[in-house]
Amino acid sequence: MSTCTCKSNSFMKSSLDYNHNSLNLNNQFPLRLHSGGHKSLAYTLLIIYASLALGVSFLCSIMESVLLSISPSHISVLESKNHRSGRIWSDLKKDDAVRPLTAILTLNTIAHTVGALGVGVEVEKLNPGEYGMAIASAILTIFVLLFSEILPKTLGSAFWKELSNSMAFMIHFVTLSLIFIVTPIELFKKLLPGGKQSTVTRDELAVLADIGEEEGEIEEDEEKVIKNLLRLRDINVESIMTPRVVISHVDKNESVSDVMERIPIMTYGRMPLIDTDIDNVIGYVLRSEILRRAAVDEFKIRMSEISRDVHKCKHDDSVDKALDILLDTKEQILIVQDDFGGTVGLVTMEDVIETLLGVEIVDESDEVEDMRELAKKLNSENIED
Repeated sequence: MSTCTCKSNSFMKSSLDYNHNSLNLNNQFPLRLHSGGHKSLAYTLLIIYASLALGVSFLCSIMESVLLSISPSHISVLESKNHRSGRIWSDLKKDDAVRPLTAILTLNTIAHTVGALGVGVEVEKLNPGEYGMAIASAILTIFVLLFSEILPKTLGSAFWKELSNSMAFMIHFVTLSLIFIVTPIELFKKLLPGGKQSTVTRDELAVLADIGEEEGEIEEDEEKVIKNLLRLRDINVESIMTPRVVISHVDKNESVSDVMERIPIMTYGRMPLIDTDIDNVIGYVLRSEILRRAAVDEFKIRMSEISRDVHKCKHDDSVDKALDILLDTKEQILIVQDDFGGTVGLVTMEDVIETLLGVEIVDESDEVEDMRELAKKLNSENIED
């Protein structure tokens, strides 16, 4: 009996030990499965948060770069070709592009903030402690710098023309989506002092001409014309005029025969008409009109009968102003006067064009290329005499 009892007790003890071990295994196995599932989910969320943050930020940086790089001239070209993107860009660039820029920066900030928080939470789940968070922050910072700042902004600034059509619609959509944030900021900006800034200055236009010539977009002579055109308002008429000492003129009382006898070879197409003195210019006559009258034997016709009205300007007026007068009056010649009304010279449309082109225009009938140099030479000869 005792032997049986001992065996029975031993069997029961073995059974209890087996059941206890089985319970331990059953309890541990679900725990391991549960832990592995959490890690997979955490890794998945980590990748999603990081990808969303980098992807959205990448697009925001490209949009910002294209928005700040696109030129008003390119927008005008798009509008002239009736592209819908041209109209969108024109609307987006109003008021210094505050509205779209605010929307882009807002979306970019949201993407960075949410992405960083999400990545931080998942990293803490996977690897609690200081080192895990520090390593994750360093890696995320490098990725943000490379893939959401440097790379997209480089692409945007280099290929803004190619991206301008697609980016117009994307920026427009982002702006409308965040209008509830953009509007208050736009209203706040209007309260700030400060006038509207010029889109481009004269100095910038000159630099653009240099860049265009260096890149082969325009020829060297075209660059020179653009820069000279911008300088017209800074050049005085006195510096390009024909001085009075070399002006070929006629008197109002002279007849056709008198003029042809005094000036057998008339070099200039237009000659000032004076009343006894060069300081009293009352008009001008055309060489062609004098020759026409001579051809029909009207030698007694006086110069005052075939003269035309002449317009005048001040010696310190700009070439730009002289050009405006010539264009408005549809004339080719202006008499230049000093502050006291005396004649100091004359300026023609040819002089203005020479200044614009930066070259001397000389035809087959011109005996002297530079009338100013001739005037200086005559003046020095008179002083020596």
